[in-house]
Amino acid sequence: MDYKVWIKICGITNIADAIEISDLGADALGFILSTDSPRRISEEKVGEIISGLKKYCSSVNKKIPSLVGVFVNEKIERISKLMDRKIFDFIQLSGDEKPDYISTIKNYYKDVKIIKAIKVPEFLKSGSVPAIPEMISSFKEVANFFLIDTFEKKIYGGTGKSFDWSFLKDLGKNFPVIIAGGLDAGNVRRAVDIIKPFGVDASTRLEEFAGKKDLKKTENFINEVRGV
Repeated sequence: MDYKVWIKICGITNIADAIEISDLGADALGFILSTDSPRRISEEKVGEIISGLKKYCSSVNKKIPSLVGVFVNEKIERISKLMDRKIFDFIQLSGDEKPDYISTIKNYYKDVKIIKAIKVPEFLKSGSVPAIPEMISSFKEVANFFLIDTFEKKIYGGTGKSFDWSFLKDLGKNFPVIIAGGLDAGNVRRAVDIIKPFGVDASTRLEEFAGKKDLKKTENFINEVRGV
């Protein structure tokens, strides 16, 4: 890799993980506020974690990672209330949101960066490959980044399953994509080498159990991406 890959660790549910993963050098932390995910946390808990993280980073003169709010088919009014609190740097939309929905958010919050999740089958077939760039292109006017994740019926992320990256070779050269879906220290370099994404996003395979990160696995993952 001849460039720095942006690293997001998602599914943060507690202040200890937020601080430790920040210290490990993650570029962004993701907080799930929608769906019935075991990693979902309340707005109040998010506020507590972010407040504590900011205090910690200030005390050690460290830059706070970017903060990402993850939503699935959420009411725009709820997202707006959180945006008004200036909690998040990014909004990730992992559901069935349409371009008009995203455009409405951007009209109110022009500076917010939008990550739109694009789901691909676990086992891609060559005939389905052209559909992926087409799906991305339909959102290119309203989204800033595209999270390429594994599709599983009725599950919006956190599957822990990978897809065949070879069918999306060099996709990152044409679009600002973030690769997700079953990434860990053992496979992330291959995914990056094949797709050449802007960033990577991991959660499930870096856990002790749902909602609690295994910090050694997380450290190994980050070091692998960085080439340490």
